[in-house]
Amino acid sequence: MRSPAVDRRSGAPELAGRRLLILGGGLWQVDYVRRARQLGLETWVTDWSPNAMARGEADHFEPIDLKDRDATLALARRARIDGVFTAADIGVPTAAHVAATLGLPGHSLELAAFATDKFRMRERSRELGIACPWYRLVRSADEARAAVAHDMLPVIVKPVDNCSSRGVRWVDCAGDLTPAIDAALAASLSGRALVEQFLVGTEGSIEAIVQDGRAVVLGACDKTKSPLPDRYDLELRYPGSYEPRIERQIDELAQRIAGGFGVRDGILHIEFLVSRDTPAVFLIEFAIRGCGSKVVTRLMPVLTGVDVTEIVIRQALGLRARVEPERARHGALHFLLFPPGRVAAVRGVAEALALPGVIEACVEPRPGDRIDAVHDGRSRPGHVLVWGRDRAEVQRLIGDVRRRIRLDYEEATDVAPIELPSA
Repeated sequence: MRSPAVDRRSGAPELAGRRLLILGGGLWQVDYVRRARQLGLETWVTDWSPNAMARGEADHFEPIDLKDRDATLALARRARIDGVFTAADIGVPTAAHVAATLGLPGHSLELAAFATDKFRMRERSRELGIACPWYRLVRSADEARAAVAHDMLPVIVKPVDNCSSRGVRWVDCAGDLTPAIDAALAASLSGRALVEQFLVGTEGSIEAIVQDGRAVVLGACDKTKSPLPDRYDLELRYPGSYEPRIERQIDELAQRIAGGFGVRDGILHIEFLVSRDTPAVFLIEFAIRGCGSKVVTRLMPVLTGVDVTEIVIRQALGLRARVEPERARHGALHFLLFPPGRVAAVRGVAEALALPGVIEACVEPRPGDRIDAVHDGRSRPGHVLVWGRDRAEVQRLIGDVRRRIRLDYEEATDVAPIELPSA
């Protein structure tokens, strides 16, 4: 398949003709591929799916599973790449392996292991004195039942090595522990799960760029989460509504993770919780890739004036970039959920995109696709990115978008997005 023509005139001379290997060709990786080509790079993209969305955007595409280190390394050698990059958690260890083997810029193998193994992350955080929930590593329901006393409930159960809230469950009674553990173990690549303290408070996440070991926070949001027992995100609001002392702790958390885990360059996505009971910010987990749903590639540039995509691409090639936010707008990522049904038509998206302040409005299912009940982040059918002068304007704009987008099902028409819990 021939890649579409791209205007490379905006590329930097020091990037022209360099070869970048991008691991992952799904929806959230397309923006990275496009930007790399605009910058004058020759792009090589891999994905497990031969029909990955970025296939038609890349200069070269190979259907290689992101976990396949040997095949990826062989391609990297054959393509004589100058750098390797991934925005997908599952590709982080492979990218680190390729970079280490070929002597290219990149994260260390140890950092890649910390960032993709929640148990190792917890153990290292405890050594560093970073506040975390209590936790137990288990490999079976029997181990979980032995580790969790009745007075320790409720707890959160999660796979050690997965993302997008897959296999994550809130458990408040002993009888639900076994099925929750079984689901988490099934979602784990290594057959391990964590049972963790359920903390009550305000959840949020941080997007930060690290350069020469210094973390620059671009944005920290507060969130609306799904109703229990699921734990996926429904809405992210930037900047989060936190008092100054909590804002300082959030900034400190980003720097402590960068320093303590050895992050020299790259992007950090940090999930945290501000406890309702104590004036503390707890680390939930972090990743060495940006937030999905185009928050990093589209929302952050509008809110801060920082071209995050270009920065992380340059860093993957060992080059430096200016990381100085120029503005601090308000914005949000809002997810659209719909009741189960088979889609016949999607209406109102173009009208929503035409509204001033709307960056992105997307409903992924196409006519003929079925929408099922949502239990994790991967199955949310739509999302909206918006910006405004203040928090109230952002919320009004989200409401305007929601009033325009409708689905027709085979058995029903004019289906509106499901009302979400209030923030």
